[in-house]
Amino acid sequence: MLSKPDALKALRAFFKKKRVAMLPDIYALLGTTSRMSVFRRLRELDYLSSFSHVGRYYTLPGVAGFDPQGLWFYEEIGFSRFGNLKQTIIHWVDQSVAGKTHEELEKQLHLRVHNALLDLVRSGNIARETFEGIFVYLSMRSDRMQQQLVYRREGVRDSVQDILPEGIVIEVLVEIIRGNRVQID
Repeated sequence: MLSKPDALKALRAFFKKKRVAMLPDIYALLGTTSRMSVFRRLRELDYLSSFSHVGRYYTLPGVAGFDPQGLWFYEEIGFSRFGNLKQTIIHWVDQSVAGKTHEELEKQLHLRVHNALLDLVRSGNIARETFEGIFVYLSMRSDRMQQQLVYRREGVRDSVQDILPEGIVIEVLVEIIRGNRVQID
């Protein structure tokens, strides 16, 4: 096992180069098989675990380039400024103008969220109401929930950037600037 200063230096350099890692990579880097030792060192660097891939990937906050919605994707691995998948869903639902549908959350997070949503509703972390035949997930704060339902009925939604990935928004804007005729569904 590397000394504490050497371990922290090695981890910073490793994540700067590789950007993300799984535990076996970190064990090898630090020269240990102790899970506790690895997490002790990672904790000192304020590490992040992925919200996708069952949290099996790790990175450092300085490595993650979060978008305005608080997400960062490295290849297909998702990290959130708000924590794990459930913490991210709770935050997004609570901050949403008109609640979130299952489909809206899946588009933003690039993964299946059905089980997480069901767990969050059952545990009382978010609310769920049927609106026009689909479930809308809402804040548990009653004043916020009522406002979200009002906005949903009025057709007010979160901004396009909250629903579409940033890359798609940029591509559409580039095509508009170029003067190409773009049909947007």
